[in-house]
Amino acid sequence: MAINFMRHQMNNEIDPFLGRSTIREITTLSFPTINRMQRAGRFPKFEQISSGRVGLRKSILAEFLEGRRDWSAATKA
Repeated sequence: MAINFMRHQMNNEIDPFLGRSTIREITTLSFPTINRMQRAGRFPKFEQISSGRVGLRKSILAEFLEGRRDWSAATKA
């Protein structure tokens, strides 16, 4: 599924938020694994979308899947 996601990258589109369930489906990582990777600085931190919802921008997840960014620097900010 990650390959299909990467093939449909945005071109001048709005950068939508993806919810935790969608992120889990695309990455095939479990929620506990994502949480451990976030604490270790190896996965991007979720953004607060509303009072009870978090997620990632589609472009941020694409960067993670491509391995283009050091997420430990983003964790310390």
